[in-house]
Amino acid sequence: MKDSFEAKPYTGKTAFEQWAEYERIPIIRNFIVPDLTSIEVKPWDRLGASGSWLVLGAPEDQLSMAAYVCEIAPGKSAKPQKHLFEELIFVLSGSGATTVWNEGEKPLSFEWRRGSLFSPPLNAWHQHFNGSGAEPVRYVALTNAPAVFNMFHSYDFIMNNPYRFRERFDHEPEYFSGKGEAHPGDVWESNFIPDIVDLPFYEFSTKGPGMKHVEIELSSNTLSGHISESPVGVYKKAHRHGPGAYIITLKGRGYSLMWPEGQNWERFDWGPWSMMSPPNRWFHQHFNLGREPIRQLALKGWGQKFPIGGWEQMFKSTEAGGDMIEFEDEDPAIREMYQEELKREGIELKNPPVTYRKKRVAQT
Repeated sequence: MKDSFEAKPYTGKTAFEQWAEYERIPIIRNFIVPDLTSIEVKPWDRLGASGSWLVLGAPEDQLSMAAYVCEIAPGKSAKPQKHLFEELIFVLSGSGATTVWNEGEKPLSFEWRRGSLFSPPLNAWHQHFNGSGAEPVRYVALTNAPAVFNMFHSYDFIMNNPYRFRERFDHEPEYFSGKGEAHPGDVWESNFIPDIVDLPFYEFSTKGPGMKHVEIELSSNTLSGHISESPVGVYKKAHRHGPGAYIITLKGRGYSLMWPEGQNWERFDWGPWSMMSPPNRWFHQHFNLGREPIRQLALKGWGQKFPIGGWEQMFKSTEAGGDMIEFEDEDPAIREMYQEELKREGIELKNPPVTYRKKRVAQT
């Protein structure tokens, strides 16, 4: 595909939406994708692979974040890429390698496999290689391409910009070694995580009993991630935040309730390799229905290293002006619904008893 894309004004479509359609691959718009490993992908000329855009959440959420799935055929490589939007890459299946370089420098290479998480440095050249001659590689990536395209609406500026962000990547030999550093706030900072199952977890009962999590910062991005783990028979407190959190279920099954303030909730069931994105400022709440802890990876548009504001409100009670509903302030029908679901599964509720501060009208 030639670099001939040009956003047109007054079309009723954003610059990102026009570009995504121009690339002629499937665009999935929904709240949830049941299985990332089986969604349809089609040839993607720009990447030299196959792929599909995932624009999840409410329609207005496409203004900030979007994800895509890419599949590289056995023994093949994707085309070299360089761009002014960030991306976080999580490997769903297969193994391979990536090379990263700036103009005039020898590429740095690192190998990855299923479960690896990394981020090519902003506006640095990078190329992905499938290490198997028999099996395809499939990965999912979260990007802030919508925000960048909608701001500049210039393909050439975004994709062919010569500026080098030395403060992010300056050809450090150990950049992709897999080493990391712990920071306050339960943060693990690294430029490459070989396997996310090896990360240490921290107690995080703020969100619910027995909860664990770890925050992840990569490549000096604004984008970040976190992994959370919920015990059997337990559900989390409802909370809300801005758009751009794409949640992948790594292990377990259950359901989530999501709703705008003052409106009825919607239920979304999920299992391994599903991905969902709560819409902007919608409350959402996750429930474990399985006989093993659930583990979920969230790729999101904000972090702690370079915060963009407001994320602290997620852990402050709504009664105190924050964005998290304490168990005693939630609609009692939420717990009643979960108890009925657990009975059908033969599982006991592990959340401690609660005394509600006020009776609320049940939503269905």
